[in-house]
Amino acid sequence: MNKLFNNILVPVGFSRDAEGAIDKAIEIANQFHCNLHLLHIEQPGLFSRTHRKIYNWATEDRFENSETRLYNLQNKYTYKLNPGLLIQASLRIGNTEKNIAEYTIKHQIDLVVIGKLPFYSRLNVMRPLNINRLSKTINCPVITVRTKPSSEKWSNIVLPVNSVLPIRKIMFASYLAKQFNSRIHLIAISNKHKKAEPDDTIYLYKAYQLLRDNTNLRIECHTVAGENLADSTLEYAQKVDADLIVVNPGKESLLPGFLNRFFTRFFFNEPGIPVMTISPFRG
Repeated sequence: MNKLFNNILVPVGFSRDAEGAIDKAIEIANQFHCNLHLLHIEQPGLFSRTHRKIYNWATEDRFENSETRLYNLQNKYTYKLNPGLLIQASLRIGNTEKNIAEYTIKHQIDLVVIGKLPFYSRLNVMRPLNINRLSKTINCPVITVRTKPSSEKWSNIVLPVNSVLPIRKIMFASYLAKQFNSRIHLIAISNKHKKAEPDDTIYLYKAYQLLRDNTNLRIECHTVAGENLADSTLEYAQKVDADLIVVNPGKESLLPGFLNRFFTRFFFNEPGIPVMTISPFRG
């Protein structure tokens, strides 16, 4: 299998969540022999467009402070990378999502690792970052992690399947599983009141057969009860003590309930299990 990861990007915000993301990125970088990029993005002030002088004066100290903290992070984590690997730190001002997308494309980033924020955090509600949209824009995987990972072992990877063959998810999940000697759990939803959707079942077993025919990985294949794929996936992942969930952006990761839909609450914002969001192949 070709090398999928060469450059990893971690957007950092000087929090425990950001350092947890760096820890996970270091682990992946060492495993796959990748270079690491740290990116901090300062938000423009209230007067950034109409009162440029006021903006420059008000943000100068904050910018210098952020620059110092960013390079302190770079120095702190450099020694954790294997010999020969590089860590680069950059500071930008502006829209978070736009800057991540531009940096990713310019520096040929293959994986973005982002620290999760608690759902009810003020920053989580207000920050201009949409994981689903970002993963589609940059067309490379986005892993969200919450605080420092409890283990460096990736023993169980959960991959939900719906009414399509998830080729790209399978490709990345199998790549990770091969390196970490992981078990892949393929799951599709079933409902106690009606049979599992025929297409879901068909593609579940197609995915299983594809992995069986082309890899030597340990594979499990299950239908799980429930009415919402994200909710059932999260419940199953917790049951098997999963280390990673691999999903497509959209409904596949949207938790049930009116409030969750209103706030667009996806389970990659939940604490615990890291989630990789990867868009399907573009037509």
